[in-house]
Amino acid sequence: MSAREDVAFLVGSQSREAILQALAVEPRRPTDLADSCDCARETAQRTLAGFCDRGWVKKTDGFYHLTAGGVMVHDQYAEFIGTVECADRMSEFLANAAEICEGAPSGVLSQMNITTAADNDPHAPLNRYLTIVGNEPVDRFRGVTPIVSRVFNESAKDVLGPDTRMELVVDRDVLERSMDAYPESFERAQDLDQFELRVTDEDLDFGLLLVDGHGAVSAYDKHGNLTALVDGDAPEVVSWVESLYESVCSTSVPLEQLES
Repeated sequence: MSAREDVAFLVGSQSREAILQALAVEPRRPTDLADSCDCARETAQRTLAGFCDRGWVKKTDGFYHLTAGGVMVHDQYAEFIGTVECADRMSEFLANAAEICEGAPSGVLSQMNITTAADNDPHAPLNRYLTIVGNEPVDRFRGVTPIVSRVFNESAKDVLGPDTRMELVVDRDVLERSMDAYPESFERAQDLDQFELRVTDEDLDFGLLLVDGHGAVSAYDKHGNLTALVDGDAPEVVSWVESLYESVCSTSVPLEQLES
């Protein structure tokens, strides 16, 4: 039998998947498996016979248990199912931010919350962003934005306290449009010692936020509309978002250097 045929056998019925999962917990008898997996005893026995033929299961003293190969199949299949579920859950984000995720460590995306714009709630990602930022001063704020947004500007202003360290990276297009659309706010921000605006020559197509142990990455469509946002506070998530920020930051320079 080929590996493809083995996979086809496993996914051929839900009861086979359920039996494999049950055996991963503890050895079982066919009757116990039939009851816990909601299938006929004959189905459980045929499944066990198929697993034994493939070397995934072995019978000892009337109990069936996974072999080392069976454990490998179970673990890798569970990981594959999780990957498929994650890709489906994050389809909108991945459609507009696939390149960002290419270097993401394994398992990071599955640890992140996903908020997607929908017909009945088009502003859901923006509201999630505002929730993450909050409205109280923070210790440190690092961001990347590919658009000019009054809402984003005001949210950043709300969390800027006397001891806050704030860094924001924009591209030249956003810089020029910000200066035109919000000249007074732009000048006030430049006067703040704890605020640093950095400019990159690269065209940015995603947003990023790091604020007090929480990381978020936002995806935009070709019209500049925020379509999805992923976020989390797990160490692996924050580390990945920080690496994205450092990658963008390394291509940028402080505005003062650009002007001089």
